This record gives sequence, structure tokens and C-alpha cells, in this order.
Amino acid sequence: MKDPMSLRLGPLVEPLLKRCERTGETPSEVCRLAIAKELGVDAPEMAPGNVATLKQFAPKPRRKKSSG
Repeated sequence: MKDPMSLRLGPLVEPLLKRCERTGETPSEVCRLAIAKELGVDAPEMAPGNVATLKQFAPKPRRKKSSG
């Protein structure tokens, strides 16, 4: 399932990318940590990578129709 939002960082992009280079974190990790801190909740554990590429969420192969 795709999250129903997008995020436009504007001038925050450069400092975010610099932090990621320095710490090895991904932009998503930094954003989740910051949002969780602001909301007063624990940051969620997330599987690495894009959820759309995980096997359980990958599109199922289509069967070819027989021609005969």
C-alpha cells in the first residue's frame, strides 16, 4: 500500500543530505525519527528498501494466454 502523502522539503534538502552522508542514515530514517520525536512516539522499525520491491508486495506474474 502506498502512503497517501508526499513530502516537499524545500531548503531542508541540503542539510538533510549532508547529515545522511555524515551518519549513513537514509533520508527516510531521518524524517521518521524527526516526526516521531515531534509527535512524542517511538519511531517505527521499517524493513530496508522500497516496500514495493519486497517479494510479498511484488506484482504476481501474469499467465500467458494459450493461442490454440
